[in-house]
Amino acid sequence: MRWVGFKQGVLPFFGALMAGTVFALPLEPGKLARELKMNSRTIRVKLSGFGRVITIKGDHLALSLAKRPDLGNVQSEEWIIDCKRSLIFDPSTQKSRQIPRSGILIESLSGVLSLNQRNFRDQLVVYPKELLSPYDESVRSNSECLVVNHIDLEMYLESVVNGEFNSQWAESAVEAQIIAARTYALFQMGEMRKDRGRVFDVESTQKDQVYLGLDRVDSKAAELVAKTKGLVLVPRFGKSSPIKAFYHASCGGRTITPEKVWGASFKGFGKGVRCPYCYGSPSYSWDYRLSFHELEKKIWNGIQKDPANGKNWPKSYRDDPNRWYLRGIVARGEAPKSVRMPLGALIPEARAGRADERDQGHIKELQFEFVDRDDPENALKVKMDAYAARNWIDPSRLKSTWYELVTRGRAVFFRGKGSGHGVGMCQWGAKNMGEKGFTREQILLHYYPGVKIARISP
Repeated sequence: MRWVGFKQGVLPFFGALMAGTVFALPLEPGKLARELKMNSRTIRVKLSGFGRVITIKGDHLALSLAKRPDLGNVQSEEWIIDCKRSLIFDPSTQKSRQIPRSGILIESLSGVLSLNQRNFRDQLVVYPKELLSPYDESVRSNSECLVVNHIDLEMYLESVVNGEFNSQWAESAVEAQIIAARTYALFQMGEMRKDRGRVFDVESTQKDQVYLGLDRVDSKAAELVAKTKGLVLVPRFGKSSPIKAFYHASCGGRTITPEKVWGASFKGFGKGVRCPYCYGSPSYSWDYRLSFHELEKKIWNGIQKDPANGKNWPKSYRDDPNRWYLRGIVARGEAPKSVRMPLGALIPEARAGRADERDQGHIKELQFEFVDRDDPENALKVKMDAYAARNWIDPSRLKSTWYELVTRGRAVFFRGKGSGHGVGMCQWGAKNMGEKGFTREQILLHYYPGVKIARISP
């Protein structure tokens, strides 16, 4: 069955199938599908961006219930899934079934599966999208499937290399970032599995680490992952467990602590550090202009798509946003502080600089002022965390929270530095450090001054 033809007729076709022909999962001694791959070296990656209807192809695909592979499997060369209705369809038999809450496991004899023409290794598990609802309220209006790739951690990292940075950079820079990525992944695996209701450890987007599957793996990435196998970052003192090794694209000249961004402390960071190495990066400095009308639309869109932060907005605004007219916006940040390098800093260039050099600080909070269109004397002031507001406005254009804000007429102008949250490793800084001949250890200990490098047991 051709993809286009199925997509056009998906709703009536699936409705007819559910009325009668539903396939069962028979007992088959020679079943192909194994049990869910789940051990200390398996990471569960939530995939996204595939739309409402997905097709999975492969060599002798086998499907079984994720929690009961002993029931046998059904084999086919192709499975098609209607995500909104949580139905899976076998074109070769013209039969379908409902995806159970426990999920459906799909794997291939070759070890490679094609998901909407993108290739992934190991196992795919498809769950009904409602399974996300206790954790993500936006799922109610989301028609995408909940698809999780169960894959060996080292194979996962081979894809992250070219999703997050570039295998062709200086080897020491790539190795440093692989170690940071491995450490971050292991931290997430430990945290997410404390809740048995969670079915994934990381997302495949910038929310965690960009993972694009097998198609972004090359021989150099595989070689450098193997070269760093087992190496992680742990606190210099105390319990030797992986830290949450945050990293970002470009710091704009200085990194900051997690406390300044999220109000929470994490081991291994200490103070922010100077970074003279990302100067000249594509996002070292930037400008962004936004009209008040555009900003109003982004705020309303954010309230709808991010209920957790949207609840902090007054009910009077959420009930009737058209009633309110944006009159002004003010940015609030911390007072400038003198920033000194930690005593253990290894990099002379970063240690250099005037002792009175001042950190202008990142923006902590935005305050929006609205007036009632029918009663101009009735004003509404709403404060919002700057990091959350950045995600609402446009993180690809409002690249960081290190900026100056100016309003002119009915428009707001942002002039900023860096890209990303600014915590931990600066990727462009690490790239340039590698090109200057610094080792992976020097790079890592510069950006994570409170850590040491350890090797996890095989």
